[in-house]
Amino acid sequence: MKRVLIADSHSLFRDFLKQKLTEVQIEVIVSQENRDLQTKLITSLPNLIILDINEDDSEEMEFLEQKVKDSNTASIPVIITGPKRDAANIAPLTKYGVIKYFEKPVKLDVFFNAINKTLHTSLIMDDTPCVLDLHRNNNIIFVEIAQGLNREKIALMQFKLAEMIENESMDSPKIIVMLTSLDFNFTDGFNIEFLIDNILACPGIHQKNLKLLSTSEFVKDLIDGHKAYSGIEVASNLPKLLNGLIDSNSETSNVPDLITDQILTASFETDDDIGSLATRFTSDEIYSTSTGKEGSVLSLAIIDSDENNLQFTKQIFESVGAIVDTYTHGQDFSDKYEDGKYNLVILDVFLADKTGLSLLNFIKSRPYGPPVIIYSPSAQKEIIAQCLKLGAKSYILKPQKPNVLIQKSLSILHFSE
Repeated sequence: MKRVLIADSHSLFRDFLKQKLTEVQIEVIVSQENRDLQTKLITSLPNLIILDINEDDSEEMEFLEQKVKDSNTASIPVIITGPKRDAANIAPLTKYGVIKYFEKPVKLDVFFNAINKTLHTSLIMDDTPCVLDLHRNNNIIFVEIAQGLNREKIALMQFKLAEMIENESMDSPKIIVMLTSLDFNFTDGFNIEFLIDNILACPGIHQKNLKLLSTSEFVKDLIDGHKAYSGIEVASNLPKLLNGLIDSNSETSNVPDLITDQILTASFETDDDIGSLATRFTSDEIYSTSTGKEGSVLSLAIIDSDENNLQFTKQIFESVGAIVDTYTHGQDFSDKYEDGKYNLVILDVFLADKTGLSLLNFIKSRPYGPPVIIYSPSAQKEIIAQCLKLGAKSYILKPQKPNVLIQKSLSILHFSE
């Protein structure tokens, strides 16, 4: 059985990950405190580590240093979730076995796709576009859902609701689910039941205190005809639902006071908490401009006129999670070059249209030119000396074992931090 070690500071995301991985028969080891992380790593020897880091990542970096020094754990791949960082600060993490770095809030579909590729498993994700947000006003929790019903976000919602109820010490929470922007038919019945069942699974939530705001006759008919949902009210009028929930002892007993812009305006665009329901999918409307490179730790260019060697070298770096652009002509690289796009360039001296020396000069002239490794069959001392003089960080003779290229690249990236 495959094992995953999860070290995440937020219980919501950690519990959700555990649930999803367990569904596909993956054993999950959870570490809630960094001090026992190294012990659990050594005793479990997982196939993958999922590590959450914050701005102050000193403890996590110490763990990664220990991991890479132990021959039994050095090669275990790591996926990190953390705050926004410059690409130049992310690339050196490759030397610790980090294959992906996802900025929070995480795009769940891309995140789980990375797990699938690493473990060669088949975690199934619902990619239905959906925005799901929670608001609380005294003892009433508003659940707003737009675009569609996504089962992953609904599952996350259960954890979030339970967390909110516990943190706020809510004895008898009342829930209004706002579905006014959605149209439903019989094909949505299964997902509506999934939504309701997840809400009712939270501690302290009783059917009489669950209300649905919807203009859909299908939703009303579904609830009315479901014995297990007896007591749940469906209405198309928010004041009507609120009147049924507000009691005379509530701090806010005036319906108009509850119907505010704050309640009815979703906060999803500014919520960066990894445990929040701002966790996204690339299919979500406000995230529709996906680059396809989310989570990549290392981005590099390989310039080589030998097509076979070019593809082989590309595969070497893609095996450690890098995004690789390839060029068989130096002019093509020059025309498409952008400062900050690459962490590293692998360059052959002999190209079909120009010499690698001219490209070295070009890269050196750029204000943020990336480090360059010359990977060439030429062993002429004059060429080697000239390349190093022009700024190449290393000169490696072809052919080499894949590990040689990787280790040299990691050492140069570490030196260039």
